[in-house]
Amino acid sequence: MIKKDIFRGNVKEQLKASAKDRLYGFVMADRMIRGGCVNATSMVREMRANHGLGVVETLVLGQGYIAAALLTATMKGKDRIRLTIDCSGPVKGMDVESNVFGEVRGFLKNPGFSAEASGNEKKVSPFFGAGFLTVTRYLEGAKTPYSGQITLEYGDLARDLANYFVQSEQTPTAFSLSVSFDKKGEVTGAGGLFLQAMPGADETVLADAEEKVGSIGSIGEAMAGEVAPRDLVREHFASFSPDFLKDDRVAFFCRCSRDKMQGHLASLPRKDIVDILDNGPFPVEIICHNCSSRYQFTREELETMKQ
Repeated sequence: MIKKDIFRGNVKEQLKASAKDRLYGFVMADRMIRGGCVNATSMVREMRANHGLGVVETLVLGQGYIAAALLTATMKGKDRIRLTIDCSGPVKGMDVESNVFGEVRGFLKNPGFSAEASGNEKKVSPFFGAGFLTVTRYLEGAKTPYSGQITLEYGDLARDLANYFVQSEQTPTAFSLSVSFDKKGEVTGAGGLFLQAMPGADETVLADAEEKVGSIGSIGEAMAGEVAPRDLVREHFASFSPDFLKDDRVAFFCRCSRDKMQGHLASLPRKDIVDILDNGPFPVEIICHNCSSRYQFTREELETMKQ
């Protein structure tokens, strides 16, 4: 992966910012509820820089990254999860995946969709239109992935994900996904929270917890204000006695590499490699759709692949 340097070579600032991107998993209310809270500010900033996104696009894909990061709180082993939206609106959809190591990557299917806006939109839901949300789990040891799909009802990822868990997994779940911006359109904070009912949970307790989620306000603004995710949970859910079980990093990270891309080129039929050599242009550039890393290959390198 090739990350754009948003810290302008300041390694100390980079490490400081990355260290704040943490996911805290917890249980509370006598283990009737499990959840996660994440600071994803640096992750969203780096994602935006690599993909070259505008403000609205950063908000939409940023929420996808935050949701995928939160769901790693439920993973174990070498599990990974994929969130896919296919829709008729200008967004066209998104594809985001995360793994148990807190690595998140993904892309918008129309990364410049706000250019199609009238300028009067106050919410992102009109950008989605009709469509589907698919959640695919790749579980360690399972022969095939588990996948569930629902129709988009809200054009709001937090609400549609909550609806997915009720419809497909019969598990009451609440999400709050937030990216905040300053007046210049720069990301100042990004974060999220999710709560999920455990089997046999008291419905009154669940309703109380969901109400508290709605009263928290912008988690992105809280992260911009240097509020730690663990402190946010403790403050708003003190009466539920949260017990923290997980404290892991999250990061914008893709396992693509120059060697892998070279392998893809080399696997092309010989006639295709010859056609590239004859017609160029050079250098040949391959872009990873998940992270927008760009890998270039010279004519000399292509010549060796032809042999």
